[in-house]
Amino acid sequence: MNKAAEFLVGKRKILLGLFLVLTIASLFLAGQVKVNYDLTKYLPDGSCMKEGTRLMEQEFGKEASSRLRVMIPGLSETEKEEVLSWLSSRDEVSGVTWKPGEEYNRDGYSLYEVTTEYDSHSREAAGLYSAVYEKYGALDVRTGGEIHEANVPMLPPYVVAIAIGLVLLVLLMMCNSWFEPVIILVNIGIAVAVNIGTNVVFPDISEFTFSIVGIMQLVLSLDYSIILLNRYTQEKEKHADNPSAMKAAIAAAFPAVTGSSLTTFAGLLCLAFMGFRLGADMGYALAKGVLISLVCIFTVLPSLILMSDKLIVKTRKKALRIPMGKCSRFEYRGRFALLILLPVLLAGSYLLKNNTEILYMLQTNNPVEDVFEDHHSLVLLYETKDSGRIAEVLAPAEEDGKVTSVTGYYNTLGKAYKAGEIAELFGEDAALDLSMIRMVYSDKFSEGSGAGKSAISMFMGSRNAYDEDWAMTPAELITHIREHFLSNPLYSAFIKDDARQQIADAEEMIRENTAKLEGEHYGRVILETMYPEDSEETREFLDALSQRCETMLEGKAWLIGTSEMNREMAQTFDAEMNRITLISALAIFIVVALTFRSLVIPLVLVLTVQSGIYLTMAFIGLSGGAMFYLAILMVQCILMGATIDYAILYTSYYREERRTGDVPAAISGAYDGALHTILTSALIMIGAAGILGYVFANPAIGEICLTISRGAISATLIIVFVLPGVLAALDRFVRYRDRKGTGK
Repeated sequence: MNKAAEFLVGKRKILLGLFLVLTIASLFLAGQVKVNYDLTKYLPDGSCMKEGTRLMEQEFGKEASSRLRVMIPGLSETEKEEVLSWLSSRDEVSGVTWKPGEEYNRDGYSLYEVTTEYDSHSREAAGLYSAVYEKYGALDVRTGGEIHEANVPMLPPYVVAIAIGLVLLVLLMMCNSWFEPVIILVNIGIAVAVNIGTNVVFPDISEFTFSIVGIMQLVLSLDYSIILLNRYTQEKEKHADNPSAMKAAIAAAFPAVTGSSLTTFAGLLCLAFMGFRLGADMGYALAKGVLISLVCIFTVLPSLILMSDKLIVKTRKKALRIPMGKCSRFEYRGRFALLILLPVLLAGSYLLKNNTEILYMLQTNNPVEDVFEDHHSLVLLYETKDSGRIAEVLAPAEEDGKVTSVTGYYNTLGKAYKAGEIAELFGEDAALDLSMIRMVYSDKFSEGSGAGKSAISMFMGSRNAYDEDWAMTPAELITHIREHFLSNPLYSAFIKDDARQQIADAEEMIRENTAKLEGEHYGRVILETMYPEDSEETREFLDALSQRCETMLEGKAWLIGTSEMNREMAQTFDAEMNRITLISALAIFIVVALTFRSLVIPLVLVLTVQSGIYLTMAFIGLSGGAMFYLAILMVQCILMGATIDYAILYTSYYREERRTGDVPAAISGAYDGALHTILTSALIMIGAAGILGYVFANPAIGEICLTISRGAISATLIIVFVLPGVLAALDRFVRYRDRKGTGK
């Protein structure tokens, strides 16, 4: 490592220049990174919903549509009509729904359901969103729906500023110089910029990853800079010149920094084993960021430190130090009690965590939904050979009070209507009025066809020999008119050109809408429900519908929608949680075992951090809270990889101190050597992640950050106040041993 350190210090200016060029290039590349907003892409390969989504897109095409719910208070009746007219006139708008009555007018508010044929993240949707606020912002307009969510900044600049400000505050308290925080932030800033820009190597990254990767990279890899800075300060006292001190610092810090980064890297890669591929998306991007941060520690940071050495010395100050003498004595005296406490804590928190409610979706707090409850869509895709059975399958759903509409070919264009019903369907202004429709019905169901009858005889037949039970589908009606009336010279003379055009338009409309509901191989039914997107009640409804499909249909059926995605997550959660816990613990165990060449140390450290994770889950449940599905799985990997660094650092100092001192001295010396770095990194992780958790617009990302913050608190407390005593109790297995097995 000495030769490598000599190269890194000797070529430091060239390396810094290369990284500055790479940083500038990365800033340009960042704009080329494609962001994916479709979470269904990340469903497991074996997901029934993923298969259904693929088949539906093959049969019906991928539809780009989105909604904007516009709520305005205090409108007069005239103003309500004016708003409806203005929204309808927008080029981006394909439809607006508003009606007089309580459904769309409540508690002084009026609601307009605006639909577009554009994706919610399109320029057109953004233009509509901006136009609504420009036009009605003074009226305290509120919005909801997919377009609203797409245009609310996920991570507003002020939030980033607050998070970085908190990081800076912690560094100012904990660093030995007022200028050291600047060096640390510049170094990590370069690493973050390069990581974000190099995300262009992926086909795309998720909206989650795009929003969180930068700040999480800062939180997870900041302690590497602190380790090298502290080593450099120590080595300066032993060397005559600064470059020599830096070479020695790099060589001395290399094992600790690489060991720390490898555990974090391994933990992040474990996210790739999540069935929900969003974990892999985030894990790969963050793992790449950790590696880039590691490279910057040994290429960029040495140059920044040596260039700023005079400023560091000039701004030298006392860092915040917490005396741990009493705590050291407590750890030694209570070491055997703490040894018993650790497995008790692990087992107890493991059992208690099972009482914590698991959520598979988090709702945003939207003022529109507080007044007008939103509905949610669910699609049932089925094979066309089951078209005749689908009505019976959906009969209970049509009677369900929380199902607001069921739209399929079987109950719309494929349904046989009586004359009066079909007249209402076409509307009052249509060319096909009730009398003409009755005439068509009479001709269709009476013996013979219109080709051999006079218009008068057909008209009289529709009045005298008409059966009210006669019924036909809209397609059958239009086809009969075209084939038997428009082609009949005796009758076609009475059909005006505008009526002919309306009939042609109706035929085209029927053809287009039939193609949206019934394809060559598959048909679909769209259900609108008031069921929450994630609740036990919703899952019971979906279970019942799925069961009816399995027992009553010959072919296969697929449910597609956010609530179905949540149901699939709930069905696989326990198995996935166990798998991720086992894989992450095993991966970290192997890395730590290779680092310390011991089996006892990795076992103790992994159990210590796992206790912190379980304790976090148990505490949330005991306090009446609930945990988000993705937050649990991601926190398991992230915390196992990140906070175990603190345990590794303390254990390393303990073993080093144990070479020359007894157990009490080793406990105290390890506190002196490791606590400063542990607290600096932990406070940043707790504070930055905690702030993001409370202010993130996306509740899912916010909950992940908040859970990381809570987990870091638990893990840090156990590492600082339980681990030292456990190491002391197991001293004979933990202390450094030479190759002959002799304890030192």
